[in-house]
Amino acid sequence: MEHRGTSEKLSCTCKVIYDRDELPRSNKQWTRAKRCTLTLEDNGLSYDDRFISYDDIHHARLHIYPSAFFFEYGILSIATRKGTDHFGIKYSPEWQGDLPFAVERVKEEPPFILFRRIVMLGIIIYIFWEVVQH
Repeated sequence: MEHRGTSEKLSCTCKVIYDRDELPRSNKQWTRAKRCTLTLEDNGLSYDDRFISYDDIHHARLHIYPSAFFFEYGILSIATRKGTDHFGIKYSPEWQGDLPFAVERVKEEPPFILFRRIVMLGIIIYIFWEVVQH
């Protein structure tokens, strides 16, 4: 997230999946998701030529996941009367503080995270070993 200009607006680059009730979990869904810039305006969220007033948000939930690369990412789900949009974000310190709308934060563990981390660590050790040997 970054501060744009002199105003207090926060914005971040993310991926968005429009109007889907279920939480998108598969990589295939996120691969096809559209990139956009999500901006937290004074009175609502703006993204990809769309605007949601904070008053129109029925429910907001931020699913927080650890990644195999030892950082956290999140899926922000914003539900309104018109539907639910999901934003794939990097879970940076700005998202951990107070937001201009009520949000439920849910920490979740993706399947096989320990296995993924062990494989990543093994690959790094192998590459390091090969570099040292030559």
